[in-house]
Amino acid sequence: MVEGALHAEGAVLIKGAPLATAIREQVRAALAARGVTPCLVNIVVGTQPASRSYLDAIDAAAGKLGISTRRVELPADADEAAVIAAVAQQGRDAMVHGLMVQTPLPSGMSLARVAAAIPAHKDVDGLTLASLGAVLAGERRHTAPCTAAAVAELLASDARLSPEGRDVVIVGRSLVVGRPLAAMLAAPLPGAQATVTLCHTRTADLAAHTRRAAIIVVAAGVAGMLKAAHVRPGALVVDVGTHPVERDGRHTLVGDADASVAGVAGFLTPVPGGVGPVTSAILMRHVTAAALPGYLPAAW
Repeated sequence: MVEGALHAEGAVLIKGAPLATAIREQVRAALAARGVTPCLVNIVVGTQPASRSYLDAIDAAAGKLGISTRRVELPADADEAAVIAAVAQQGRDAMVHGLMVQTPLPSGMSLARVAAAIPAHKDVDGLTLASLGAVLAGERRHTAPCTAAAVAELLASDARLSPEGRDVVIVGRSLVVGRPLAAMLAAPLPGAQATVTLCHTRTADLAAHTRRAAIIVVAAGVAGMLKAAHVRPGALVVDVGTHPVERDGRHTLVGDADASVAGVAGFLTPVPGGVGPVTSAILMRHVTAAALPGYLPAAW
């Protein structure tokens, strides 16, 4: 399912485009068959250029599939109560199928309390405790965190990448990637069943853990933090990081894996073009599943 191309340094690049295309085609067919137009609402607090670019990309991807989107934009100085009220109001709207809150929220605001206002069946990016509990229980549903689900599905889509019976190290313990992904990959389900180690900022001697891994998922949120010395020769590195940079007068993205990793790894997801396209496609599938009860094909 995945597309591999040889990196100049030797690693095979695992691109997400083929899997993302397949997911979008499933969504398009399902919506055409049922004649439904799902609606996704994004709650945004303040203005952040990176978030705006991300939301523009979501709107464009949704529009191509016949999914409607809209934003509820609150000022940066909005208090937590106002944000919770806005989320609750959208949650009560019967025409809204999927509801997301853009993170990070302003300092001092509790994501857990804000997320608690999202109805469980409209939580298309796994922010609520109910969604995270379902992941821990091994339930494959449309409320899993999209990025974690994208990594899990990408690994399960090709025998070369399968985590089954392999040592996996995840670097990063966020509630949107690291911790839910650890539960997904360790679950006693086809395409999972890995032995998972979860590392973080308090991990002593990170390289001692990552160098024994067949698969490293780096989602620490630190540009270039995974170096060649952290990687066992021939290992698969899944890079979840996205950091905007300017190179030669052009804006692009770099990941959490340093460029030197390509000279050691056997397989590597590029940034951009690796996990990102799959994440976007899975969000579209989650919104569609929220609008079409019973629809969730080939989920992680």
